[in-house]
Amino acid sequence: MTVTEIAKLASVSIGTVDRVIHNRGRVAPVTKQKVQKIIDEYDYQPNLIARHLKRQTHYKIGVLLPELKSGYGYWETMYNSMIETAEKEFSAFSFSVEPYFFKRPAEESLRKQFNAMVESECDAYIIAPVMLSETLELLYSIKDIKPYCFVDSPLPDASPVVTIVQNPYKAGYLAGRLTEMAAGYKKGSYVVLESFNKAFNLSERARGFCDWFRQKSKSYKPICWLAKDFSNDGIRVDVKQILDSVEDLAGICTVSVEVQFVADEIIKANRKADVAVVGFDLVEGNYKALKEGGIDCLISQQPQEQGRIAVRQLFRTLIYEETVAPEIEIPAEIFFKENLI
Repeated sequence: MTVTEIAKLASVSIGTVDRVIHNRGRVAPVTKQKVQKIIDEYDYQPNLIARHLKRQTHYKIGVLLPELKSGYGYWETMYNSMIETAEKEFSAFSFSVEPYFFKRPAEESLRKQFNAMVESECDAYIIAPVMLSETLELLYSIKDIKPYCFVDSPLPDASPVVTIVQNPYKAGYLAGRLTEMAAGYKKGSYVVLESFNKAFNLSERARGFCDWFRQKSKSYKPICWLAKDFSNDGIRVDVKQILDSVEDLAGICTVSVEVQFVADEIIKANRKADVAVVGFDLVEGNYKALKEGGIDCLISQQPQEQGRIAVRQLFRTLIYEETVAPEIEIPAEIFFKENLI
């Protein structure tokens, strides 16, 4: 069944059939019903590849992420997944990604790369909104912005076509529970180390972590500790200060990928036997520390899956012209030493 054949059966023009198929333009209700009935009866599916080749359209997706080296493998895994998905699944549609990497937390770097992406005439954007207010300001500055989706973190007050993230509050709440379990349910102080205070998802994880302990007895004390410098050396300095100042420390959880450096300092201080260590993301350094016992538990955000889904959802938006689900929640994968492959 072709569009031409549908048009003949319905005694209408090809243009009318096209408008019904894509739900655009004006079509009389009676005519629309007649055309739609034929489409349903013959289970017509548009030949997207043929239509794409006829249009000779190349779809370019701008990808705005922190510099790949800054995530210890996290951002690189996500970005490589986007490239692989575009090349392997949608090569027939000339579907490609174009990277724009910024240095976090440099506002000027974010602004420069965002503007370059917008000016490059991309058809849609994938954005990691790790700098909350700055990203919102940039999005609001564009009058007719192209379709965009978020990965890694949700961003309140924005209007993406889809957000593909792990629920950060629930992940933090789970992290609190896992840290207490790793500590043997020992009463005392539990520190959540927030390495970067401009990211909504990290703040939400810290809030969830503290709420887990707040609903317990007063014998459990959650402490939210904001790192002064989120470099690996800065994290190490903060861990030393935590060990020196928190006398009844039972566990530490980082809300981001830097947990491997926390584990190093805990081991150096000969405190691993009495301090549980939990964090996020199964990057190489964290994998090694978990395997060797420096980290008790990791929660994975599945960056590879986030990248894959982001490309697929924008494909559906641009090619199928579908309205996709506004939010896709990535399940929390939990890793202990015992279930590593």
